Amino acid sequence: MNSEQLDSLLADVENDDFDALHQAMATYETRQATAHEQDNTDWYQEVSRTYREPLVTALDDATRANGWEFLAEFIDAYHPTTAQDFPHVTTIIQNVTGRYLIRTRVSDAVEAIPVEALEYFEAILDDVEAEYGYIKEGLHPYGWGIGHPEHSVADRVHDHAAADIFVVNPMLEHAFYADQHTAMDLLERILKDDAIQHTIRHPSGEITEVRHLLDAPAGAASDFWPTIPRYWEWNEELEYDFELADDVAQRIRALVREHGIDEDLPEDWEITDLTL
Repeated sequence: MNSEQLDSLLADVENDDFDALHQAMATYETRQATAHEQDNTDWYQEVSRTYREPLVTALDDATRANGWEFLAEFIDAYHPTTAQDFPHVTTIIQNVTGRYLIRTRVSDAVEAIPVEALEYFEAILDDVEAEYGYIKEGLHPYGWGIGHPEHSVADRVHDHAAADIFVVNPMLEHAFYADQHTAMDLLERILKDDAIQHTIRHPSGEITEVRHLLDAPAGAASDFWPTIPRYWEWNEELEYDFELADDVAQRIRALVREHGIDEDLPEDWEITDLTL
């Protein structure tokens, strides 16, 4: 792998040459596409390990310096609808867009989140398949858009629950950080869905989909923060704190009793005991 060109372009970006970032992303995309076409997994992974995080950092810094429209240029250029397969820079753009969602929600309000950002996540959600591990995890921050007046994240997450409960769980946890009462409404709505009544495999044994989804609010109530978007301690940067509201905790307890899950919990169980 000839890394000199990417290294040079990233150095230019550090000197505020933002045109160089467009070239760096295009170079990364081309190299990864070539490695993929040649079925050269080692080369593909080496490029990813070496340049994904620096490109995320560069795009994030440039977005913070230039605003949403700068990031939107990359979303438009590498949108999932532009090719048959996901562009190879998708995980980079997802990461920075996820950061933008979280920062905007915390500093302003849900209405300030650009609809285009949520539609970008929706387009990925509609087409993502099991083998796209990194792309699937990059969808988690979509939950921060819950309650948006022009784009119903709740409806999209609910619709996707029957297709992939495993990606819905972390999106729902992020939604609890954003707006726990609206997220609780969504959780209750999903658990009433006849399509969400199956048994699934888990390292601890077979569990119900209902039990799996209750991990989402329990995760938010725990001392462990989500690690997505990668390479970013978002709760530390934003000095974000979360405490589960008493009325939300009571609603969770009611669901646990309704579905007989309390039979497998300690007598004095806490919400965090629902983490998986």
